[in-house]
Amino acid sequence: MAKRAHIIINVAGKRFGNRFFIQQKALELGLKGNFRINENDQLEIDVEGKNQSIDEFLHFIQKGENLKSSLSIKTFDDLQGYEKLNFELM
Repeated sequence: MAKRAHIIINVAGKRFGNRFFIQQKALELGLKGNFRINENDQLEIDVEGKNQSIDEFLHFIQKGENLKSSLSIKTFDDLQGYEKLNFELM
């Protein structure tokens, strides 16, 4: 089974140093989807993959000490059909 996760991290995205480690974890787990800085200067992540990989990714993000109060996470059973992991972080 596979699922999708939509995550918003409410920090000034362009200055968020941990995003590199989050990106690396997504690559390591073989996730596909998008990383971007949205119009509110938040790091927005929409990824999909195997249930176990998504669960491990969410656990990795949630264990960040300074992120607990600034996270929004939603999971979905419907997939977007992403073919690769895209980074739109400029």
